Formats: sequence, C-alpha cells, structure tokens
Amino acid sequence: MKRFFFMPTTLSWGLFFLLIYSWLNWDFGYAFLVSVICGIAALITRKSGVPYRDTLKNDGEIYLSPVYGEVKSIRRNVQLPHIPGEGQEVRISISGWSAKGLYLPTAGEVTYLRATKGLKISRDAEQLAFYRSMDDVAHTDFTLTSKNKTQTLMRFVDSKYGKRPTIWLKSGDRGRGAACFGYYPFGGTLLIYLPNNSDILIFEKEFVVPGQTVIAALKDSK
Repeated sequence: MKRFFFMPTTLSWGLFFLLIYSWLNWDFGYAFLVSVICGIAALITRKSGVPYRDTLKNDGEIYLSPVYGEVKSIRRNVQLPHIPGEGQEVRISISGWSAKGLYLPTAGEVTYLRATKGLKISRDAEQLAFYRSMDDVAHTDFTLTSKNKTQTLMRFVDSKYGKRPTIWLKSGDRGRGAACFGYYPFGGTLLIYLPNNSDILIFEKEFVVPGQTVIAALKDSK
C-alpha cells in the first residue's frame, strides 16, 4: 500500500478490509458512509508517480517544482529568510484536491529544517498576508544546498484548516532531484526563495508538476 498512499500500511489495509466487510455484511447506508470515508482518506494521502528528470547543467542547475500547485505570484528583490542577501520569491498554492507529495527540486543536502507554530493563513488569502514577517505564522522552513553550493529555501505556510507537512529528511541528509521527501496533507501555501541571479522560467497562474515543471535555472554561485 505504501506504493499508492502516504498513510501507514496497517491503516491502508485496515480501511481496505473494512470497506469489503461493510459491503458484505452491513446495510447500504453504512457501507456507503464507510466508502465515502475511505475515499476521502485515499484522496488526501494518495501518492502520484513522478518521473525522474535529471538536474541538467544550464550554467548551473535547474530547479524543478517540488509540488503540484498553481503559481500565485512571483516577486523579485525580496529579503531571503535564513540566507544572506536578497532574492526572488515564487508563491505556489497547493489545493486540497491536488496530490500532496513533496519532491526534491534538485539534488542537494538539507542544511536547515525548522517548524514554527503560530497563526494559519488560508491559501486563498490576500497577497499582503504573505508579504510580511512570518514569525507569528505557522510554517516549516526547509533549506536545500545544491551540488553547486547554491542555497534555496522552501517555506510551507500552514493552511487555515490544514496540517503542517510531514517531512522525512533531517538536516544533513542528501537526496537526488525528484526524490519524494514527504507529503503535505490538505495542502497549503509554498513560498520558494531563490537567488537573484536565477532565471525564473514559469508564469503566474501556471500549474506546476513536480519532477517535470522547471521553476528556475540556478546559475553557478561561484
């Protein structure tokens, strides 16, 4: 079951056998209710296959989308959290219906990982809600250092009725591009912070797919 869902294997099989048992032994109403519950659980935790696309050289590297979602805004010359200097910000909304897997945008090492408790912001909130200090907002920061020593940051902002992402990697862990490193139940908002010399290759309102959509070309920081 791990091949198809992010939920624990025991729970997956338990819901499966409960579904079969309900249709064989219970009334239609109860069996239908169990089917709806199982369907929602499967939808929330479903795992989609992501074809591996090597991070090709392009005067540096390419930065693939780590999630399924819609690009809401692109900003330049913003202060980078936890990284010295200014850079560019890409805001992606991850809906409650999109697949929730998280995939490394490029090969690299996790150099910073921290979850912060606080207020939650709806993914459909006004842009100004995200253009401020996040010290009092529930979010998870994930900094990745690529093979070219370029630092990028993914900031997962918890949705109002959502849950923080489950991330399996820890600081110091390494992975290849498009490798699954967790999932984001119920979705939320992802803020991607990139160096100023990166070439942004997406547009606002574009739907991005992990492992396929190129967010930016990361130029060699050296």
